[in-house]
Amino acid sequence: MKKLKIIPGCISCGACEFIAPDVFEVTDLSRLKAGVDLMAHKEAIIKAAAACPVRAIIYEEADDLDNL
Repeated sequence: MKKLKIIPGCISCGACEFIAPDVFEVTDLSRLKAGVDLMAHKEAIIKAAAACPVRAIIYEEADDLDNL
């Protein structure tokens, strides 16, 4: 996983934090925790993005060339 961000429109429902508590933190808005190894939590990030009711979680997969 190359990039991860939360775009405007987040409603702070907490689904992302419930699914991936090592990656997301929900207070007044959802936030990404600093220093998280995205590859180590890739599966949970994908599940959290799919569960987001407003599709505010955006991620970019690593290109095959990045894995060489």
